[in-house]
Amino acid sequence: MAKRTYQELRTLIALPDPAARKTLRKSLQEEGLLHCREIGELPALGEKIGQADPDLLLVQLDDAWNSGELITRIRHGLTPANPFMVIIALLPAASPVLVGRVIEAGADDLLLPAWLGRLVMDRLDNFVHGRKPFLVTHDYVGPERRSFLREGEPPPPTIDVPNPVQWLSAGKDDRAAFRKRVEQALDAVNLRKIKSHSKQLRRVADQIVEAFAKGGHNAILPLVRSMLESAEELVHRATNTEFAPIIELTTGLQTLCERLLREDRTPRAEEISVLPSLADAVSNALYWHEKDPLPAALT
Repeated sequence: MAKRTYQELRTLIALPDPAARKTLRKSLQEEGLLHCREIGELPALGEKIGQADPDLLLVQLDDAWNSGELITRIRHGLTPANPFMVIIALLPAASPVLVGRVIEAGADDLLLPAWLGRLVMDRLDNFVHGRKPFLVTHDYVGPERRSFLREGEPPPPTIDVPNPVQWLSAGKDDRAAFRKRVEQALDAVNLRKIKSHSKQLRRVADQIVEAFAKGGHNAILPLVRSMLESAEELVHRATNTEFAPIIELTTGLQTLCERLLREDRTPRAEEISVLPSLADAVSNALYWHEKDPLPAALT
C-alpha cells in the first residue's frame, strides 16, 4: 500500500507560548506537514481563521485560552473557514472540565502535554478512515458522541462530512472539487439545523406551558429566552433557502417571545397556550418539504 502523505495539508498551530509553537511546528514539518502556520493570540485566531483556511487546526484550550467558543463557531459555519476541518484541542492537563469543553465544542480529538509531532501524525492516520461522522442538533455540530443524545429519543441521522485529511492524503489536490463537497455538506447541515430548531421550538413550547402553570411569569423567562434563540437561528438559516416561507411563521413566534421578555407583567393564559400551536405551524410548514439533499457519503 502506498505510504500516506500529508504534504498538502494546511495546518494552523494556535498556541500562546512561542517556544511551544516553534517546537511543535518543527516536529510536524519533520514528519512531513510542510504547510504549517502559527498564531499566538486567540482574538487574532478568530479574525484570521478564514484567511488561513486550515485543513487541520491544533489549538490550545485552557482557563486562560478558552478557545471552545471559537471551535463551536467554526463547527456551526459562523466563520469563513471550512467547518469540517479536523480540530485537535491541546490541553495542559487532563482536567474533566477542560475535556468536557472540548467535547461540547465539537473538536475531533484532544492531546495532553506531550505535544510531539509523532502523536499528531498518529491521530491523522486514524482520521483517514476512522473519523467519526458528524451529529447535528439545535445546539451542537461535531463528531457524534452518544452523550449528546436525548433519553427516550431515537438517534438523529449522522453526516459523513468532507474529510480533508483523507482527501489530501490520497493525493487529491483539487481544492475547488473539495470545496464543492464542503458546500454540499453545509447545505445538509443547514437543513438538519432547521429541522432540529423546529423540534426544539415545540419541545420548549410544552415546557413553557407546564412551567407557567406551576410557577407563573418568572418561571418561564429562561425557557422563553431559549425559544427566542432557536427562533432567531431558524430564521437566519431559512433565509435564502427553499424554506423561506416558514420565516413569517417563525417571526410571529419570535415577536411573541420578545414581548413576553420585554413587558413587566404576568402574561395572559391564552398568550402562553398559543405557543405550542405556533410551534406546530412552523413544523407543519417545514415538513411539507421532505427532500433531504444529503448525499449518502461526502467523504
